[in-house]
Amino acid sequence: MKKSELALVLAWVSSVDGRLVNEMTVEAWHELVGGYDGAAVAGAVREHYLEHARNIYPADVIERLGVDRNLGQLPNATDELLAEQKADWCADHGITVEEFDEHEDDHEWIRAVQRG
Repeated sequence: MKKSELALVLAWVSSVDGRLVNEMTVEAWHELVGGYDGAAVAGAVREHYLEHARNIYPADVIERLGVDRNLGQLPNATDELLAEQKADWCADHGITVEEFDEHEDDHEWIRAVQRG
């Protein structure tokens, strides 16, 4: 989860419970829940406030996500596989992953790279 995504979630939290959210708040929360999916975190926050009148804390989010704190978040094998496949494709076509990322929505560019 990007810090900017988490900042939006915490801004929403602030509108519900009136807490002060600043850069340090975002940093602290990101350290604790930043490894989780942004939509899942936002959903956990909404569910919490539908059921409870008290403030939410990172431990509440982790509990709602059903993650064993001793295990942490398991790596996303799909993301790892896709990253490997992208790196292989880029190497096969003589471009860097950074170049691909810059042009990933430019289908004409990708077709030109494929044609060589």
